[in-house]
Amino acid sequence: MLCSIELWLRFVVLAVQRLVRLRSPLTIYDGDVLARALFSGHVKKNGRTLRPNAFLINTKSEFGISVHRWSLAPSRLFTALGLAAARRRGINFKGFAEFDAKSLAKAVLEDWQLQAVGAPMVQDAFHADILLPRDREEDFYLLVASEFVERIKPTTQPYR
Repeated sequence: MLCSIELWLRFVVLAVQRLVRLRSPLTIYDGDVLARALFSGHVKKNGRTLRPNAFLINTKSEFGISVHRWSLAPSRLFTALGLAAARRRGINFKGFAEFDAKSLAKAVLEDWQLQAVGAPMVQDAFHADILLPRDREEDFYLLVASEFVERIKPTTQPYR
C-alpha cells in the first residue's frame, strides 16, 4: 500500500513537469526503460534466459502486455508490487525483464507496430501497456512473445 502511495506521488510530480512543457504524462518516449515482471515459469533454470511465455498476454487483459515504466521510479517500488502479485497468485516472483521503449520497433510483425502507452492503475501509477490488437488468432500473440525474446532481447534483473 505504501509503495502505491509513493508511486502516485511520483506520478503527480511527473505529470506536473510534463504538463508544464505541454506534454502528456502518459506518453512513453524512446529512451524510457520499461520492465515486465517475471514469475514462476518465465525464466529457465539458469535464472537469466527468458521463455517466450513471459510476454504472452494475460487472458484477462484487453489492452496488451502489462509493463512498468521502470525508469520513472525506484525499482524497489516495482519489486514490492511484484512480490505482492506473486503472493496473491501463489507463485514465485523472479524479477524483471528490462528493455527500452525504442527496442519495440525491432519486432517484425505482419501489419502491427508495437507501441507502449502509459495506463496508470490504482496500485501502480507507472503501469503501461504494450498495445496489441484484440482480433487476432493465438498464433499472432505467440509470435509477439517470441519476437520479444529473439529480437527485443530484454535484460533480466533477477530478484534475490
